[in-house]
Amino acid sequence: MIYFENASKGTEGFNTHVMSYTFCVAFSKFLDRPFFLDFEIPSSTPPAYALKPELKDKFALLMNSERSLVSDLLDIPADRVFEIDRNVENKTEFQLLFSHFATTEEMRAKFELTMMWDFFGFGRFPMIREQLMEMELIEWTHTKLANPSTFFFLPRREKEELLAECAIRYIEPLEKLASKVIEQAGKFNAVHLRLGDFRTNYAADEFSVDGPRFRDFVRANLANPELPVLIATDGLDEKETFEEIFAGAEVIFIDELIFDEFRDSYAALPYTDFNALTVLNQLICAASESFIGTYRSTFTTIIHRLRQERYGKADFHFFPDGRVARLLNDDMKIVPDRSGFFDWNRYSVFAEGHSSMAWMREWDHAKTSLDL
Repeated sequence: MIYFENASKGTEGFNTHVMSYTFCVAFSKFLDRPFFLDFEIPSSTPPAYALKPELKDKFALLMNSERSLVSDLLDIPADRVFEIDRNVENKTEFQLLFSHFATTEEMRAKFELTMMWDFFGFGRFPMIREQLMEMELIEWTHTKLANPSTFFFLPRREKEELLAECAIRYIEPLEKLASKVIEQAGKFNAVHLRLGDFRTNYAADEFSVDGPRFRDFVRANLANPELPVLIATDGLDEKETFEEIFAGAEVIFIDELIFDEFRDSYAALPYTDFNALTVLNQLICAASESFIGTYRSTFTTIIHRLRQERYGKADFHFFPDGRVARLLNDDMKIVPDRSGFFDWNRYSVFAEGHSSMAWMREWDHAKTSLDL
């Protein structure tokens, strides 16, 4: 049995919960054991724009809807249990997922003390499957987060199968409505620009909106500038920001698109709170020809992950705030500034430590494993 304490006891937002669930699925499959997820509570709150006088009537449904749990919206393909006895002697406890990685005795015997092992471990402690299997109960407490693609040091085939098993799938009504919107939109580009609390939370980490630089980056990195740009944002009430960045382009705000043209379909969903709107935004952005997101945002992380899992796209573009801008070349492309075996070894800005590596961005699955 696996006991898993949701990161910070469930107080984070929707996307962090999704990441916790998919990690549970991956670890459950890795050990072929059921898991118990503790501290699931309603996550996320409606965006601040939904309270603005000019928008509150249109988006009143978000404020008045029953709050969903992530497990209400996710299709979870693993053995989850809802009762657990933690009072057993033969158990082991771990904390801080991002401080560990999982592997097998065969892999450790073959690669321990090699550069490849060190490049993957990145200051983390190995967990050996054969040793874990000897325990009746494995407890993860004070978990924080780990990205499944960076957590498992396994041969490529086994790791790819494991990542496929924890791929994100939402309940059928959400998937169907997203497909309906995508079909009507045709070909499009998409972006996610996080504003709101990011300006406060990450100002010290060089987050800021630089209109001219963002505009140059968009022009250099969005495929086919003639395509409309679908926008996911918590800053729907700050359209002047987007007018500066996307001057001359056709822009469509996804939240408005859904509530203007698909309101009845949205109202008919099993859940109509902000979580459901979040899922639709992400599924729509994932289907875009090209996508630009916001570094540090788990909302963007989930979109990048969906693009990999469903469309085989590992094009990671981030709006160039002060930190990201340090990786831009003369053509406004984000390029690695160092070398290494694995994706996170190549970008100093994105992986200064295993903590930031674990959640601030998604990683190219093909470059998180090797043919071993």
